[in-house]
Amino acid sequence: MEKTEAIMLSNVKYGDNRLILNAYTRESGRMALSVTLPTSRNRTSALPYCQPLFQNEIEYTAKGNIRRAARITPMFTYKTIPFDTAKMSVVMFLAEILTKTLTFAEKNDDLYNYIATSLQILDDQQYKGANFHIKFLLQLTKYMGIDIKEKHLIMPPYTLIFNQILESDFIECEQLTLSGDTRSQLLQKTIDYYRLHFDNLDNIKSLEVLQKIFH
Repeated sequence: MEKTEAIMLSNVKYGDNRLILNAYTRESGRMALSVTLPTSRNRTSALPYCQPLFQNEIEYTAKGNIRRAARITPMFTYKTIPFDTAKMSVVMFLAEILTKTLTFAEKNDDLYNYIATSLQILDDQQYKGANFHIKFLLQLTKYMGIDIKEKHLIMPPYTLIFNQILESDFIECEQLTLSGDTRSQLLQKTIDYYRLHFDNLDNIKSLEVLQKIFH
């Protein structure tokens, strides 16, 4: 039996009583796991750790491409994200992006720590998260080894605000006042940039809901 910290990315139901979980783990990078659902009717509340971007500790058997999860224990319990529609829309959007971009990601402690600590900031009760997703994606490129400062991304009239976001931390970024249209344009340019490096981002299902809430 092995053990690792893990950030859930997505889950797919398999048969009547199993889920296939995709996770980014501290010890092994991207990993697929099989978990058996409990027999109770209230399976959703019984398995909160299966939700996207929840942070857990997983005990698993290492045989095969899909590991079998024997025990999943919350590492960090979110206090606001599950109950805040706006924050949940951010989490669902980022989970979809991470699922599609970390397809073959290997072990990377810096990347894992960045994702985990960023989500804990979003979960803070005083943090609203209006600009969080843009800051998160721009900063994420640092850990993916791609240069966000390429000229085709940071161009007028958004040069100043892009640089402000890049140079700020999450708290400072939250204090930037952006119109819905500006926020929408910044996000679209960021997604367009990601699409230059990842060829499976054509259809981002969660984007429409996010745009309605923040843009």
